[in-house]
Amino acid sequence: MEARNNMVFMEWTPELSVGVQEIDDQHKKLIEIVNRAHEVNLTEEKEKGGDILSELIEFVRVHFTTEEKYFEKCKYPGAEEHIAEHVKLTQKVLEFKTKYDAGECNCEEFLNFLKVWLVEHLKTMDQKYVENFRVCGLK
Repeated sequence: MEARNNMVFMEWTPELSVGVQEIDDQHKKLIEIVNRAHEVNLTEEKEKGGDILSELIEFVRVHFTTEEKYFEKCKYPGAEEHIAEHVKLTQKVLEFKTKYDAGECNCEEFLNFLKVWLVEHLKTMDQKYVENFRVCGLK
């Protein structure tokens, strides 16, 4: 099936960088997974869509674990608030997957939510730890 349009749904931009290669690479992969979910017609291609959503859930867990490991290592003072945001997103994605599996999803609304959440999270929450991680020696 061809993509819905020629425009990329989400794009990585330098302003989203946190200056830690491992985390930036993970953010790029999250954007890539969201783009694949957008390219597939989630409503019609249930199996493929389900696989992409499962990959998204698993990779979100991997990514959040990575960030939280560095919060602890660098004694990041904003860790508690940041982790609470991770928990909220994880719950939202799991709720969506449950609805999706039951055939009750508003896929476009969910993908738009994810796009806005990711960009805002990278530009605000993640930027708060940049200096802490730099001082801690992460690159």
